[in-house]
Amino acid sequence: MNGKRLILSLLAVAAAALLGAKPLPLRLDVKGQPEGAKVFVDGTLCGTLHGESSCTVTPLEPGRHLLHVEAPFYRPFDGYVRLDESAQLVSKAVDLKPERGLVLVKTTPAGATVTCRGSSLGTTPLLVTTLPCGPLHTLELSLNGYQKKRVDVRLPDRTPLVREEELVLDSGVASCTSEPGGATVFMNGIERGVTPVEVMVPRGGAELTFRLEGYKDVKQAVSMSAGERQTVAVKMEGLPARLTVVTEPDKAKVFVDENYQGTSPVTVASATPGEHVVRVELSGYAPVSRMVQLANGSEATEKITLESVLGRIEVVTSPPGAKVSLDGKAVGFTRPQGDAEVSQVLLLENVAAGEHAVLVHLDGYFDKSLKVNVGAKETKQLPVTLKRNFTPDTEVETINGAEPVRGALVEDKTNAEQLVLEIRPGVERTIPRETIRKITNLKQ
Repeated sequence: MNGKRLILSLLAVAAAALLGAKPLPLRLDVKGQPEGAKVFVDGTLCGTLHGESSCTVTPLEPGRHLLHVEAPFYRPFDGYVRLDESAQLVSKAVDLKPERGLVLVKTTPAGATVTCRGSSLGTTPLLVTTLPCGPLHTLELSLNGYQKKRVDVRLPDRTPLVREEELVLDSGVASCTSEPGGATVFMNGIERGVTPVEVMVPRGGAELTFRLEGYKDVKQAVSMSAGERQTVAVKMEGLPARLTVVTEPDKAKVFVDENYQGTSPVTVASATPGEHVVRVELSGYAPVSRMVQLANGSEATEKITLESVLGRIEVVTSPPGAKVSLDGKAVGFTRPQGDAEVSQVLLLENVAAGEHAVLVHLDGYFDKSLKVNVGAKETKQLPVTLKRNFTPDTEVETINGAEPVRGALVEDKTNAEQLVLEIRPGVERTIPRETIRKITNLKQ
């Protein structure tokens, strides 16, 4: 369709030229947002944008023209539009992006939450960069214990604006006492002092917690209005007993009367007097249950030694120096024992009963993977013989012009006078240094 239009336009221009008629004037149509944006062509104001209607600029000469569109509180558009006689009409869509201003919000005290239209922007001091320029914005400042404050902000452009606001205290006073005294008072989990003490309570109320060693915590909800004073007096109830469970090894799960208490060492700070059943469990060890008698107000420590039901694996490799992994985790290397072809024993302890994957790796040898079944308290012996993986790592050229020699460098036999290569498994060749022209490391 566009091709046909182009051909018809060219024919019209040609016909007009032959007949001596003037060519049709060129026209630029501009559409876009926002409503009322000014349209300039080559620096001349040509009209404004009106929704779906186009701003038409005509007549225009063929060639390149600078199009500029601007509106208050929006980022301007600048771009070039090329017109030629092949098409009398060119359309251009321009949607301006809103400009966003900068406002730094500070409060006394700091730490107030800043919201706008229900969305949290952060806490003071805060640089806000998301508010469009032009319209009026209402920021709400809120901080626990202080009255909420609304701040109206209008941003004309990108020039930074600073708003410093002082918040008004919004709390009452609770005079806290306890029997006995010396209890630590917490408000909504935050420590406020030791009784007797006055605590600032935010308007509407809060939860006060009184805590004293050897006594049960006392929690009390208080409801207060700004400027109100109340007296909060509590009587502390002593703890009947305190039980600490220690195990060897630690980190065992501890249950008291079938109620889970945590991992050892653990303290049950509010145990009732009387008889209790203590049970401990730890993977790889036999569970233990024990009866414990607690007196009123006593502090008892129960020590329990667990019996291991784990197995062991003894790994020996030929040759020594191999890396051993158990279930995908490296656990050590086998060490040589003198000139022996087999290694010392690598002992893998605390292996859970069941099937495990063992991988043995040594450079120059094929990896060995094995499945091992270990029983409770069983010691499993695992001898491993590795198969050589012969890989040449050195190439030597001699001065006599013979073919280069490739092999694995035998380092313990190579010195300043000679170089020794293992050219095949078990077959070595000695090359005098004076006959060597070039040595190449094949690993690089």
